[in-house]
Amino acid sequence: MIGELEPIEGNWYCNLEKDQDFMVVDMKEKEGTVDIQFFDGDIEELEMEEWEEMDLEEIEPPDDWTGALGDMESDDRGFE
Repeated sequence: MIGELEPIEGNWYCNLEKDQDFMVVDMKEKEGTVDIQFFDGDIEELEMEEWEEMDLEEIEPPDDWTGALGDMESDDRGFE
């Protein structure tokens, strides 16, 4: 599905070529960039052209999706 998925903040995707799961954390339309965060916490900024060239699949969040958010207090996760 190269170039078919729009980046939506908070949604999870899999880069099928690299078998990497990530979440879109920010879109900067004026700059034409998308910030993504991998499960291990690493953040990468992509140009929209790069996003459109990726072979992506929208996926469900991982069971423990807080891994991508680093050190988060349990109160901030929205569940007990």
